[in-house]
Amino acid sequence: MPSTHAILSPSGAVKWLNCSPSAVLEAALPDSSSDYTREGTLAHAYCAKALKTYLKQSTESEDKEIEEYSEYHTAEMDDCVETYKQIVLDEFMSAKHKASDAKLHVERQLDLTRYIPHSFGTSDCVIISDEEMVVLDFKYGKGVEVDATNNPQMMIYALGAYDEFSLDYDIEKIKMIIVQPRLNHVSSFELQTVDLVKWAAEVLIPRAAIAFQGEGEQNVGSWCRFCKVKSQCKKIAELGSAMVNSGDKYKLDKEFLSKQVLPFLSTFKAWIGEVETFALNQALQGQKIDGYKVVEGRSIRKITDTDKLVNKLIESGIAETELYKPKEVRSLSDLEKLVGKKKFYGLSKGLIYKPNGKPTLVPVDDKREEWNSAIVDFKDIDIDNN
Repeated sequence: MPSTHAILSPSGAVKWLNCSPSAVLEAALPDSSSDYTREGTLAHAYCAKALKTYLKQSTESEDKEIEEYSEYHTAEMDDCVETYKQIVLDEFMSAKHKASDAKLHVERQLDLTRYIPHSFGTSDCVIISDEEMVVLDFKYGKGVEVDATNNPQMMIYALGAYDEFSLDYDIEKIKMIIVQPRLNHVSSFELQTVDLVKWAAEVLIPRAAIAFQGEGEQNVGSWCRFCKVKSQCKKIAELGSAMVNSGDKYKLDKEFLSKQVLPFLSTFKAWIGEVETFALNQALQGQKIDGYKVVEGRSIRKITDTDKLVNKLIESGIAETELYKPKEVRSLSDLEKLVGKKKFYGLSKGLIYKPNGKPTLVPVDDKREEWNSAIVDFKDIDIDNN
């Protein structure tokens, strides 16, 4: 398989399926890496190594990544890897119980060109047997909970795996599982093979053809959050302008607020910050923006030699205890990383409480229970029913 990134990658499918020009626009920008992506790469390497070790397969490529990104290793990561490994092996044992010739494939490279031009991908895990195929995906991030239901990335991986194994196995249905240990989230979705193939023919293939050419209409939605070109997206700007010029002339009524503003609020928040960063970078690179200039922002003083300054202050008569802040315990997330979530849970039992969160406005299909101020106000009051 090629080592370069495909223009229409499975991981970005939710973007280019909904906003077809986005993939080609993003392809013109350089790839970026962050601590989060390197951390995720390491976690995936540990997952693959754990399963390949179980299968008695070579882990040479995983060992190289583990060595390269070792600084990101934590006890919490070990817990997440163990959780993922156990879920995969439970599925594998279940498959073998039904069919003794069931096979487990780790980091399976898939040719997707039958559906998506010049595309390929690597599925974290595929369990294959007659009647049912299971496709599993490990996600180490904890920023967004990902649902497996009708998830295009998982469905594309399933199509690639189905093409590879359908001649040897009679696959009637496909089970897709997303595992996010840091969010204690496991999402599962089952689909009949005939429905998956129908989706590919009616949705995936035609939309991928348009997206590969960079054609079609831009479309604003939740997928914009992960788009590398949102800072330059004219469609978002046009949408904001349309909002201003519709509805009541002077104020937002409830219907306009619920249908035209709130659904795009998070998109606009992210877009405004991205536009500001993009404009600053353009100006720093010498691109003049009419009516604006770059100035030096507020600066904070810093100590060049802490020990020397402390000694001088002590010599001047200041008590040493007055010069240092009290000790501060790290955040709960940092402490969990140090010892691992499971061990930390045992050690901290009875020593941690979780206060009520602030009221937050979300769509009605959000899984959380609706806010009830009366329940919150009286939750700590004992009511005598006598």
